[in-house]
Amino acid sequence: MAREWRRLLVTPERLLASGGALPLEAQEAHYLRRVLRLRAGDPFAVVNGRGQLWAARLELEAVAPPLAVLEQDLACPLLQEAAPRPQLALAVALPRLDADVLLRMACELGVDRLQLLRACRSVAQDRLRPERREAILREAVEQCERLWLPELAADEEAIRWLAAPASTGARPADGVIRLLASTRQQGLPLMEHLLPAAGAEQVWVAIGPEGGWTPDEERAAVEAGWQPVSLGSTILRCSTAAVAAVAGMVSWRRQLSS
Repeated sequence: MAREWRRLLVTPERLLASGGALPLEAQEAHYLRRVLRLRAGDPFAVVNGRGQLWAARLELEAVAPPLAVLEQDLACPLLQEAAPRPQLALAVALPRLDADVLLRMACELGVDRLQLLRACRSVAQDRLRPERREAILREAVEQCERLWLPELAADEEAIRWLAAPASTGARPADGVIRLLASTRQQGLPLMEHLLPAAGAEQVWVAIGPEGGWTPDEERAAVEAGWQPVSLGSTILRCSTAAVAAVAGMVSWRRQLSS
C-alpha cells in the first residue's frame, strides 16, 4: 500500500520535535492540498531521507496549520531501509545550462553523495542557490520514491579538492575508488572496466565542466590517486556525462547485489 501513496520528505529533526503530529509548512500544505488534492483524512507517506517511512493522514483545522499525523510511532516506521552500499558519489562542475536537470536525474538514478566543483573552465553564471539545489533533491526524492536523500556538499575549488584524497571522506584503509572522467586522451579504460567485482566501500566519479579539465587539474588529480577513465567513444556534454556515469555505477551496484 505504501508504494501507492504520494510522499512528503521531512527532516529527521522536525519529525522528532513533532512527536508524530507534524505542523505542515505553507509550501507543504499547498503541495498536499492543491497539487496532490488530498482532503482531510486522506493517506500519504512521510519519509525522513534517512531510510525510514511512516504512513500519515492529513488533518485540517480551521484555526491551526494542517497536520501530518503519523500512523506509526516514530521509533517504529512502516518501512526501513539500510543505506545502499557501496556508496556512489559524484563530483561535478555544474554546467551553465541544465544544472537542475543534472541534479534531479542523478538523484532519481540513485547517487548517494554529490560534491559540486568550481573548475578553471567552468562558465561564470548565476549558479543555483543552495536552497534551490536542496529543493531539487527533495522534490526528486519524493517523486522517485527513494528513502535516502543524497548528501550534498558545498562548492569547492576543483583543483584543490581533487588534490586532497581525504576530501572524499575516506580513510586510507577504506575501499575507495576514485575515477576521473577525461576526454581526448587515447587508450583510457572505460569506467565500467575499473569497477571491481567486490571490496569497494565507496566509488567516486568526477565530471569536469563543458570545456573539460585543464592539464593542471588532471595532473593534480592523478598525483592524488584519481584514475582517468573514458565514458565512451563520443564527447559528452557535462550533464550527459554525469548522468551516464551515475547510471553506470548504479547498474554495477545492482549486479553486485544480485
